[in-house]
Amino acid sequence: MRHNSGFTLVEVIITATIFAIVMTLLGVFAASGVRAWNQNRDQVEAQETARTALARITKIVREAQPSNNGSYPIAVAAAQSLTFYANTDTDIDREQVHIFLQGTNLMLGTIQPVGEPASYPAGNEAVTTLATGIRNGASAIFQYFDTSYTGSEPALTFPVALQDVRLVHISLVIDADSNQLPLPVTLETSISFRNLKDNL
Repeated sequence: MRHNSGFTLVEVIITATIFAIVMTLLGVFAASGVRAWNQNRDQVEAQETARTALARITKIVREAQPSNNGSYPIAVAAAQSLTFYANTDTDIDREQVHIFLQGTNLMLGTIQPVGEPASYPAGNEAVTTLATGIRNGASAIFQYFDTSYTGSEPALTFPVALQDVRLVHISLVIDADSNQLPLPVTLETSISFRNLKDNL
C-alpha cells in the first residue's frame, strides 16, 4: 500500500492557526516597541526643548535692567510668572519680558516700548512658545531669594517684595505625555539678576 506524503486538512488548520497566533504576537510586540520608542523620543525632545528654553531665559534674566521709563527692573515676581525689563534684541530699548505658564506650555511674551515717556501696552505683547510638556500644575515654576541666600535658606514668601529679589530659581517638570511612560523629569536652574547683584 502507498502512503500519501501530503498534509491532512486538520494538520493544515492547526499549522495555520499556530502561524496566525505567532504573527499576531510578533505584531503586538513590534507595535509595543514602536510605541515605547516614540514615547521616549517625544520625552527626549521635550527635555531638550526645555533645556534650550532655560538657557535662553537665563541669558535674558541676567541682563534685567530698568525699563525705558525708569521702572524697577522686576515688574512681577509670582509663582508661575515673571515679568521684567531687558534688552532682548539688537536695538537700545529695554523690552518688557513676560515668562509664564499657559496650560502645559511655557510662554515668552515681549512688549516693545512706545512713546515718550515710554509705555508698554499690554495689547502689543508678542507671545511665543518656549517649551511644551510642562507639568508643574499648581506647583511653583519660580522661586525667589534675597541677598541672605547662601544655598540652604528658604525662598521668599508670596507676595514677594520686588526690591528684595536677587536670584530666581526655575523648576520645570517635563512630561511629553502624562498618561504614558517614561516618568517626568525635573529641570532646574538658578539665575542671579546681574544688575541687582549684591553678595550673590
